[in-house]
Amino acid sequence: MIDRLLANQRLLGMVVAMLCLLGLASYLTMARQEDPNFPHRAGIVTVVYPGATAESVERLVLDPLSDELLQVEEVDIVEATARAGVAMIRVRLWDTIYDTDSAWERVRQAMDRAERDFPGGIDRMELDDRIIDNPTVTLAITGSPSVIEMSAAADRLKQALSDLPGLARVEVAGDVDEQITLGLDDSAMRRMGLTPDNLLNSLAVRNRVIPGGHVTADGKRIGVLPNSEFSSLEDLAATAVELPDGGLVPLAAVAEVWRGPVEPRQAESWYDGERAVTVSLFVRAGQTDAIAFGEAVRERLTQLRPLFEPLQINEMFFQPDQVQERLSDLEVSLIFSVLIVIAVVFFGMGLRMGVLVATTLPLVALISLGLYDLGGGILHQVAVVGMVISLGILIDNAIVIVENIQTRLNAGAGRKEAMSRAISELAGPLGASTGTTLAAFMPLLLSKGGTGDFTRGIPVMIMLTLSISYLLAISVIPLLAGRFLKPSPDRDDPIGGMALRLGQFSAEAPRTVLAIGGGMMVLSLLMVPFMKLQFFPNADRPQVVVEMRMPAGTDLAETGAVASSLEKIIRQRPETESVHRFVGYAGPAFYYNLIPYPESPNRARLVVNTPSLEDTRALMLWLREEGAQHVPQAELVASILGQGPPRAAPVEVRLFNPDQRSLGAAAEQVFRLLRSHPGTVDVRHDLDFGAPTLLIEVDDAIAARHGVTRADVARSLYGQSFGLQIEQYRREDDPIALVLRSLEGADLPVERLLSVNIYNDRGEGVPLSQVARVDSSWQPAAIYQRNGARVTSVFANLRPGYSYSQVLGELERGLDETPLPLGTRMEYGGDSEGSTDANSALLKSAPVGVLLLLFFLLLQFNSFRRVAIVLTTVPLAAVGVIPGLVLSGSAFGFQSVLGVIALVGIVVNNAIVLIDVLDRQLARGETIADAVQEAVIQRARPILLTTATTVAGLLPLVFSSSTLWPPMAWAIISGLLASTVLTLLVVPAICRLSLARDVVPQAPLKEA
Repeated sequence: MIDRLLANQRLLGMVVAMLCLLGLASYLTMARQEDPNFPHRAGIVTVVYPGATAESVERLVLDPLSDELLQVEEVDIVEATARAGVAMIRVRLWDTIYDTDSAWERVRQAMDRAERDFPGGIDRMELDDRIIDNPTVTLAITGSPSVIEMSAAADRLKQALSDLPGLARVEVAGDVDEQITLGLDDSAMRRMGLTPDNLLNSLAVRNRVIPGGHVTADGKRIGVLPNSEFSSLEDLAATAVELPDGGLVPLAAVAEVWRGPVEPRQAESWYDGERAVTVSLFVRAGQTDAIAFGEAVRERLTQLRPLFEPLQINEMFFQPDQVQERLSDLEVSLIFSVLIVIAVVFFGMGLRMGVLVATTLPLVALISLGLYDLGGGILHQVAVVGMVISLGILIDNAIVIVENIQTRLNAGAGRKEAMSRAISELAGPLGASTGTTLAAFMPLLLSKGGTGDFTRGIPVMIMLTLSISYLLAISVIPLLAGRFLKPSPDRDDPIGGMALRLGQFSAEAPRTVLAIGGGMMVLSLLMVPFMKLQFFPNADRPQVVVEMRMPAGTDLAETGAVASSLEKIIRQRPETESVHRFVGYAGPAFYYNLIPYPESPNRARLVVNTPSLEDTRALMLWLREEGAQHVPQAELVASILGQGPPRAAPVEVRLFNPDQRSLGAAAEQVFRLLRSHPGTVDVRHDLDFGAPTLLIEVDDAIAARHGVTRADVARSLYGQSFGLQIEQYRREDDPIALVLRSLEGADLPVERLLSVNIYNDRGEGVPLSQVARVDSSWQPAAIYQRNGARVTSVFANLRPGYSYSQVLGELERGLDETPLPLGTRMEYGGDSEGSTDANSALLKSAPVGVLLLLFFLLLQFNSFRRVAIVLTTVPLAAVGVIPGLVLSGSAFGFQSVLGVIALVGIVVNNAIVLIDVLDRQLARGETIADAVQEAVIQRARPILLTTATTVAGLLPLVFSSSTLWPPMAWAIISGLLASTVLTLLVVPAICRLSLARDVVPQAPLKEA
């Protein structure tokens, strides 16, 4: 092999150089974003059924629709909410689904099948299967008291930005549509003998779009445009309406005509106290550099702002700044990690060997980045962290090769012989150790679901860098070592002296060593009760999200007034920099972890920007203790942004029971138990206490005598409040609806309901009081279902220092003493469900990793005993993890699991190279005691250097401002420090006892 390398070293050098240039070009041009993309596995189906009660919506819409959706194989969960006049169904696909477009097409087919069973009167049904998309930039247009003016400006801005490179779509929110209202004067209508149908017919005849054809003059066609539609509001008000006696009156005689926002009131956006209309820009996922896109947006806005004056275009949420800050911080951490690793290598190996080993870092990093980009990779924080983790591990191969060559040169071997023997001796063991590390990360690579999608960049980057480092270690590094290394005199080696003592201890007192190792494991396990559990840590953005929910049935205007008063109070706090308010909807999903909810008139969201992360804690504490007292009619939940898969709360308990009374009692019981726990805050449930409703009981017999039906009554009542769309005004860019209703509309006094006229086919007006009676009732305002069954959920946030496992454990003990009502089923959501799903996904793919691990080990050793010895190092990895997390105050969660996986790969590598040397010594005829000592002496330096470089490389992550990566870094550092010492002691001790009878290894390796 060395002859081929020497013969083709120029070709090899050119290939490596070209790949490095590819990596450099990729770094400069590849797409950048803060977090990975997720498949579109979540969607919302909205069905509008005007006038129906929540129970009617459930029975007539939700039940048939849920039945059809649950029959779609790709659908995992169907969560539905029925409210008066609307049904909202959140559909979630299985975590194993990646071809989401086909899945959503089958969901649409199920919707079409369900629609056949729907009653008449359904206004619309639509599916939004892109709810997890996050806008890269959200702009806010302010500066006018007229929302209509700002809405028009938002449409102009949307057009002006539509040609930006990389832009996928633009969404406008907080705007208002317009309608032209015809407010009927009932007394005038009765006096003139008119009915709404008379007006409908007159307006329909007058507002037709009829072509006039053309005439020809001097060989040219001249179009004829008849004035057959309304040209202005004055023209509309002057429309002639025929009276029963044949006379004519203008429409203005029986109705007021005005132009204004649509009714009922639409959702609102407020930018730092000013009414605003938002414009959200979405980029093409995985194809656009968010930082470059942000620069292009700002450059375009600089040109556009003068054209929109006196309106202002403000940056509400600007994700490119977050991407720039996050990647810059991680790149700084990466650079510091590289410098620290190089310093450790120079210190441990000297200048010449240190330079050769350090050369591996930029080569592997650039080549890996180029190949990662070619494979469609995106530069985000997870990928960068994967490279940081791999820094210390990837130079292990180079350390072993360089040191082996240097040792042979010191022993008097020639350069070619030293290179050849080093490659032939170490290619197999290093290949096996690299393969086992790849096998350790294989379950993480293959795991499905949101957690696996979020963290997949780590195994991809680590596996890529390790593979490349191995190839360079058996090709480029030996060539460089043969050229630049030279024999060096022996020097004092403190590592060698320590290795000698460790080897002697393991060889002379193996049972004592095993007892010490077992004792350390027991001590580590005893610290488990002190370890906190947390699925994912919170984000490190200085923002507080305040969710405000009013009682069901609250009007949007009242919700907006309460939200406004809350905002004024928050602004008085010293922790507040700015506040953005969204009433009736959740606002732009400016962060991937935010849960969007459909438009709801009783909900509002406030996003509070604070100077620092510490200020968020003080503000949340104030909101919980004092802020809620200022708005006692509202339920407030203050939280900071989270990490990992979205969830409504860290603690979520779902309760199912077919009996509504038992379900309510179960929810109250769980609510009391959670609220009594010292670690919970913001405990709430979604029990529905109902909303006042007026029931119109029609007497069918009397109604039939007057020639009216229930449908006539419902249509007349709906027309009185929200109105009926009768025509369109087409003189604008977009048609405007003409709505016929009473003058008061939704403000119609309740006492006047009985005097509302119901018109029969003969045009006769019949007062409602003659055919029906009005009763008050308390009807459900919202009904919740999960996979077709009614459900009630109880939620709780956590105080600092508490974990979901502590709260749920105490809850279960309380329920053991006082069981839930008979027939109640309980399941957990929140972090408990997310952690279970993530661990389950890892376990499903774990057999593949275990199979590969065993394959590489058996391929290397061909001995089950040696494989078993190597596998004993896996528990050693946990010895330091638990104390490290406890002492550092870090919680054990999915990020810590990532650290343990990386740790397993490292300690298994150490054991492989250690046993390989021991087998070679046995093959030379040495005793087991001498072989154990020599193995420790030869491999102590590479193992300790790998440990030192890995720990040093992770230190910048430990002290970074991010909250996501320190738990993982602490798990690797503490576990590696403990397991390294134990590996140098326990593995030789086990070999001393279990391989004592071996004269030669079972698969002797031949030296070149």
